[in-house]
Amino acid sequence: MTSELISRRTALLGSVGTVVAGSLTLAGCGGGSDSGGGGGTQLRAINLTTDLASVDLFTDDTAQFSGLAAEALAAYKGVDAKEYTLRVKKAGDGATLLSGTYTLGKDQNFTAVIWGRETALRLSTLPENEDNNAIATGNTRVRMFNATTDSGAVDVFFTSENADLGETAPTQSSVGAGNLSGFREISAGTYRLRVTGVGDPSDVRLDISGVALAAKQHYNLVLTAGSGGVLLNGQLIQQQAAAVAMRNTKARVRVVAGVDGAGVVAITAAGTTLVGGLRSPSVGPYQLVNAGALALQVRVGGNVVLSETRTFAAGADYTLMVYGTATAANIRLITDDNRLPSLTNRVKLRLIHGTNGIGPITLSADFLAVAADVPLGTSSAYATSASGSAVRIDVTSASAVGPLFEQAAVNLQGQSVYTVFLLGGNALPTGVIRKER
Repeated sequence: MTSELISRRTALLGSVGTVVAGSLTLAGCGGGSDSGGGGGTQLRAINLTTDLASVDLFTDDTAQFSGLAAEALAAYKGVDAKEYTLRVKKAGDGATLLSGTYTLGKDQNFTAVIWGRETALRLSTLPENEDNNAIATGNTRVRMFNATTDSGAVDVFFTSENADLGETAPTQSSVGAGNLSGFREISAGTYRLRVTGVGDPSDVRLDISGVALAAKQHYNLVLTAGSGGVLLNGQLIQQQAAAVAMRNTKARVRVVAGVDGAGVVAITAAGTTLVGGLRSPSVGPYQLVNAGALALQVRVGGNVVLSETRTFAAGADYTLMVYGTATAANIRLITDDNRLPSLTNRVKLRLIHGTNGIGPITLSADFLAVAADVPLGTSSAYATSASGSAVRIDVTSASAVGPLFEQAAVNLQGQSVYTVFLLGGNALPTGVIRKER
């Protein structure tokens, strides 16, 4: 019995739990005569990958869907009911990115969801054979598929526009990464969709108003990762009907202050205060901003040091670092990649240099250099390193006699993301370690 068939049977029973959606197997158990279209099964596909603009989907060596663009939902095709080798390729490329065996049974409908990153591609199928007549009059049914490897578990809310999430039970709670929930039956109507980190209604990952759910219909809400790894996008797929894209309209940004002499930093974005007074050296928390071009005003010690427009991509994470002297402060907008490493015993680690008067710096973990010669005002690339409960962290520079920052026993937890900052503001450089995920 495959996991996809388990998913379908669980949904028919109205379970509220979550089950793992099949990553490589398309399955259907069915009898009866072959359906039309030249085969016994109807199959369609949608490209919800993070970084593949177009893909091809093959059954054995036959291209069923070619040049499937991002977020495009292909029409159904009739295929023979039998076992196949599934292959996913970048459009027009001969290299296979994903391959596996699967079985299609007779008289079934499936949507193949291709998701994940090019280097960690996944494919899951959503069975689409639920009986709409089984839904009570005036109601609708929706289930949630967390098609991510980075988000962790999430709570999903379908609410009125002004509902307080802190006072509202989730429509579906704790949908783990790669998991498919059972169907939830709710009143048909127009909702505000919000997705949060599990158990934390303030950790909003997706917020979309005006989501219409028609009566006596089944829907699949597919959640996919934004480029930063935390914010999510949505795709609402109606059973055997159309799909509606629900892209995130937000980005996440945090302010980091490293101005000499304990300089106090204040920043507004399009008139909204990001920080009113962050004293150096400090690393502020992430917060949501509207994606797009935003007018920034940066003050140090009450004096305006920057007024210009910067662009923030939807679904992305950013660090806005202010450093240097109070009279000649510098500002850097750094793109953050908070996607989790795929292995449970590995961490992602990087170094950001925000200390005025110090030459390029190097980060070592257990005496192994993981980021070398990072110039002032920049970030290193992310390095993948072994996790450990007592990892020695050192930041050094050729311009300094001894270590600029050292900690002998840092707990680097597996499958996590860390940033080590070296910041100005105090008499000596200050090291700060942040666990991002």
